[in-house]
Amino acid sequence: MSRRSTRLMVLGVVAYRNPISGYGIEKTLDEWAVSRWTTIAPASIYQQLRTLTAQGAVEPVAGSRGRAAEHRCTPAGHEQLRRLLLELLHERDFRPMSLLPLLYFTPSLTSEELDAGLASRIRLLDQALESEDAMIARSEELGPSHVTEIFRLTWRGLRADRDWCAEYRARLRANHSGSRTSDP
Repeated sequence: MSRRSTRLMVLGVVAYRNPISGYGIEKTLDEWAVSRWTTIAPASIYQQLRTLTAQGAVEPVAGSRGRAAEHRCTPAGHEQLRRLLLELLHERDFRPMSLLPLLYFTPSLTSEELDAGLASRIRLLDQALESEDAMIARSEELGPSHVTEIFRLTWRGLRADRDWCAEYRARLRANHSGSRTSDP
């Protein structure tokens, strides 16, 4: 996992479980089954807590020390979390599961920010799909066929990401307007 994603997860847990210790963060990540898609080592959690404390994003709770020290999110930390989530939505990282950190903390964004971010991601994915279509056509001409299959598999992953973003956006809009949907 990237350092930025680790920061996002640690900061997000502190923001939502205010106050919490490093051990509590470990347990929360375990409860949320984060290990299904990434590994965050305990040492990385404590390093991020030190970094976030130095940046003023989190602060130790008075009277707590060592590994059991509890931290709470500051207003600057809430803003940093929001910024990290928006960056994630607007970047061109289309690796499978790249949006999972965002989904843990979507309440940190306004519905308008989330909607605009999903719309932006859909546009970026449409561009990536066009590019992949061109790569497939070129590869079919030049070969070899097994390389073409790599582009086809990539295209399928991008298409799945795009379809999910569009469906999620529609569900959010339906929920925001007062109707409920039970689609997965």
